[in-house]
Amino acid sequence: MTDRENSSGLARRSFLGGATLAGVASAIAPRVAVAQAPIVVAPPVPNTAVTARTAERLAGATVNYAYATKAGPFVFLNGHEGYDFEAGVIPTVAGAPGFPAYGRPGYRREADFIFERMGQILKSFGTDFSHAVRLDQYYTDADAVRAYHLARFAALGRYVPPSTSIITDRCFGAKSTITTSMVAVVPGPQWEVRPIYPEGARVSPTSGYAPAVAVNDFIFAAGTGPEEKDMIDPNPPQGPHRRWGSQLPIRRQTESTLQRLERILKASGTSLANCLKAQVHVAGDENFPDFLDVWNEHFGASPAALAVTPAKGFASVEMIVEVTCIMLKDGATRKKEIVRADIPQMASYSPAVRAGEFVFSPGLLPIQHDGTVAGLAQGDNFDGLCLKSQLQANVIYDHAEAIAKAAGTSMRNLARIDYWVSDIREFPGVAMAWSGRYGRAPHPFACVVTPKLPAPGATVMAAFWFYAG
Repeated sequence: MTDRENSSGLARRSFLGGATLAGVASAIAPRVAVAQAPIVVAPPVPNTAVTARTAERLAGATVNYAYATKAGPFVFLNGHEGYDFEAGVIPTVAGAPGFPAYGRPGYRREADFIFERMGQILKSFGTDFSHAVRLDQYYTDADAVRAYHLARFAALGRYVPPSTSIITDRCFGAKSTITTSMVAVVPGPQWEVRPIYPEGARVSPTSGYAPAVAVNDFIFAAGTGPEEKDMIDPNPPQGPHRRWGSQLPIRRQTESTLQRLERILKASGTSLANCLKAQVHVAGDENFPDFLDVWNEHFGASPAALAVTPAKGFASVEMIVEVTCIMLKDGATRKKEIVRADIPQMASYSPAVRAGEFVFSPGLLPIQHDGTVAGLAQGDNFDGLCLKSQLQANVIYDHAEAIAKAAGTSMRNLARIDYWVSDIREFPGVAMAWSGRYGRAPHPFACVVTPKLPAPGATVMAAFWFYAG
């Protein structure tokens, strides 16, 4: 992968009309003005299907951050937050020095900045928000969600792509309250985006997203949770053993979620059997075994690439599970293929899945072939080196490389990596593992801090999106 750094013809060009940091509007301006230092457009090298837009020194660090990638007709915006990729925190979002509460609300400044920049990046790729097909959001505060939705309507208008919103412990930046990732397509005759609104689908008017969209062979479904009636115990309290007379909440909510999802998929011309990738958030790792038990009853014969992570909060306080999926249509030209790689059984909850040009890894944990979590002893002895997460990330990269090899692709063709870390101070070890392994290759990641990971002692979990077109 180091060929990307060494390849000739790296084209620097001014982004957003040559705006500089000096041109950033003040925090009290009526609209957020986006400023971005010049960026690097890294052209694909031989055997590479992905082009990266990078900040070579993220916030002045040595991390070569691929905040956007293009793979065939797909554009990935990865882990966008309310800071400048080169300069870090800026007054446009932070507010007037000494008066951060003056002017437009801080959450709204942050959200407006994110959408302004994302819109300009999409435009530079020849697409726009109307061709977005997936939107993933993490927040640290419910009030940030409300402000974000106002900014989202202002930027996107009536069409909001399938969306999922999760409350988490922390974003990548210490002052960030919102992390957003998007997938869009470049307009073309074969890539018309068709929103799907099934009859009776429950969509919040303050969120307004499409429950699903169809584009080419693919269906992208929004984050789906249980019916409201299934979020509470349906049995009235009576008798000393009333708790034993009802279904365990996680099992009841998982069944309800999958029933809702099946109705959305039926209206979209697909079914659970065609699920390629599923991102699942569950409140509390103690609920994972029962969730997986119910999930595998539905998906055992045709597994999806499954990532399950703990979540701090959802749209409803009673809600404890949410599922976001990518599917193939019934009768699609592309075929779903299960990818069996030589990785430890406990390192993931499912195999990887390929469909045409996409390869989806499951959520990968740093489990070694002997069944132990990597780096525990060494990490505790050398915490000054961030060694635990460095060794764990290297094991996860071993797993990802095995999946890529089994699927006939490589780490060169990464469009995105989703990282979940137990503490943001573990990320430097992840970054060191990446650079030690892949040199200055662009690192296309989104990263959030999540409650305790499911493997005791694990500090990082990751899911990989490969493009093999």
